[in-house]
Amino acid sequence: MRRRTRDTLVTHRLTLALACALGLALAACSGKGGDPTGPDTNPPTDDPGPTPGPIVDPSPDPQGGVQGHYTLEQINDSKPGQMVTISNPDGKVIGLYRFDAATTLDMDALQTFTMQLRYSDDKAEYGLPDEGEFKGAGPASDGALPLTFSSTVYDDSFIGVVLGDIVVIKYDFDGDGQADTSFGFRRAG
Repeated sequence: MRRRTRDTLVTHRLTLALACALGLALAACSGKGGDPTGPDTNPPTDDPGPTPGPIVDPSPDPQGGVQGHYTLEQINDSKPGQMVTISNPDGKVIGLYRFDAATTLDMDALQTFTMQLRYSDDKAEYGLPDEGEFKGAGPASDGALPLTFSSTVYDDSFIGVVLGDIVVIKYDFDGDGQADTSFGFRRAG
């Protein structure tokens, strides 16, 4: 039996978290005419009862919850420092970029986030700041907690999932309203 290395375990967690994030994206589009924020075209016939409280407890817990400082671990299927082709879901290329490992995501106990994407192309270095709020988007499944992030900078939202010390988000990098890039972050320290 082959022993798993730390990198293999991290890659496995990132792949699982990415799969969960993509599953959430597909589920969000089903039954609503492709609009995840639109009304459900097949509303339930039974009254679901009272809406549960927030899934993510904003108070700190001994395990640290989801709050923390995260650093970039993966961009789609690539590592920081590698050239990555970013494309829209229809295949149209957005650009070829190298993402810096200094890219960070901070999530606090008050359910706010701050993200600093750092990247470059063959001409210049860039930064893409984002911040806003996050909240639970449903119950945890197999240890993966789905989240919805709402940006106060770009007035949009995106999905993510937390699995252990990994956070994966599906992000609209070019701002056209379509999520096009998956970013995987690992809790630092």
